[in-house]
Amino acid sequence: MPMKYVRASVFTAAALAGASGQALAARVDYTVDLGVEDNDNVTLAPFDPIQQRYLRAGLGFSVEENVSALQLNLDGRVEYRDYQDNVFTDTVDGTMSGRVNWIAIPERLFFTAEDSLSVQPVDALAPDAPGNRQQVNVFSVGPTLLFSMGQALHGQAELRYIDSTAEETDEFNSQRLAGALRAIKDLSATSRLSGNLQVQRVDFDDDVFGRDYNRYDIYGRYERTLAHFQLGADLGYSRLDYRSGGENRSEPLIRLDAEWTPTTQSSVNVLIASQFSDTATDALRDVSGERPPNTVPDNILTGDAVVNASPYEVRSLDLGYTFTGTRLTFSATPYLQDRNYVDSDEFDQDSQGARMDLHWIVRQFLTVSAYGTYEKLDYTSLDRQDTTTRLGATLSYQWAPRWSAHLMAERYERDSTDLGQDVSQTLIYLSVSYSNRP
Repeated sequence: MPMKYVRASVFTAAALAGASGQALAARVDYTVDLGVEDNDNVTLAPFDPIQQRYLRAGLGFSVEENVSALQLNLDGRVEYRDYQDNVFTDTVDGTMSGRVNWIAIPERLFFTAEDSLSVQPVDALAPDAPGNRQQVNVFSVGPTLLFSMGQALHGQAELRYIDSTAEETDEFNSQRLAGALRAIKDLSATSRLSGNLQVQRVDFDDDVFGRDYNRYDIYGRYERTLAHFQLGADLGYSRLDYRSGGENRSEPLIRLDAEWTPTTQSSVNVLIASQFSDTATDALRDVSGERPPNTVPDNILTGDAVVNASPYEVRSLDLGYTFTGTRLTFSATPYLQDRNYVDSDEFDQDSQGARMDLHWIVRQFLTVSAYGTYEKLDYTSLDRQDTTTRLGATLSYQWAPRWSAHLMAERYERDSTDLGQDVSQTLIYLSVSYSNRP
């Protein structure tokens, strides 16, 4: 990770954490790990793999604050790998996801800052090797004004400045100005209806590959919240207007999100969407999503985003199940997605897959964690299909109040209909870690 991204990430983290003096009371959790990793195909080559054993170190952190004037949630991780024999230069990868909400005037004015720093591929069609990774950062900041239009009718006006930057893919770099106006009516103690108008102006740094455009969204939203059930539904219309000429696009906007909690330990959720989106918008949407409190990331996975300047029309269905018990936590999230790019059909894709996560406390000082991902991806214009699986497990033993040892193993396989794109890799990481909290 180049120093400019290290500086940007540190600056953003400091800005989020220091937005108010009250943030000094924030809860901070961190874990430092150091160990040796064995990799049987360090370059992810389809033939003649190179095996290496190298030093790996990581720092994961989580910052949380929730007081009357400030809500802060920030987590991230930095990893260093010391490769041997100059196969790759030593790498530093980092991820961070954070959101801070400062209430300047109670029930009237607040300021929100959000940041997403992730690791994404330079070439989405190539394997996930260290030479095919880049840092992608999306930062958003701006005020929200609340006002009343009657006893049960409320208004909300938003303004956001958004900056998106990619380490290698210059066409992604852009500045955006987004505004929204909302009218919200309380129908009852458990339901409300809102009308929403959103406008976004997108200006790309590289006008050769990125076409500047304006986006307009107008939709109604219905929300209902019960003891064990939550529902949200959006219905409206979206339009993309290109300022440099070309064909404009208009599509219906449809979204549905629902969550059912039949017991205190389990929940089921469903997300349905048909809408315009883009890589920067998706990054900020992930920041705004709910996350478990005080979660310290313990690894960095390269994302699967196509980092370019084109918006796309996406139709998706996501299902999720989560069980949280005293000793066992389990989640499974299958999904279907159809994505069609506006500016070029090269990356048009149909995908289906699932992710599974499990955490089991075997006994007081011994835990087992496991995860698995599966994806079948059809590039419809390229007549290509990639099937990717990733399985990982970690055995952790806490031998002192803040010290623990970990043995992690991961298997990655990718099968492709394109010749020479089949790759596989097995990682084993033996480490010792220190956490600031037992």
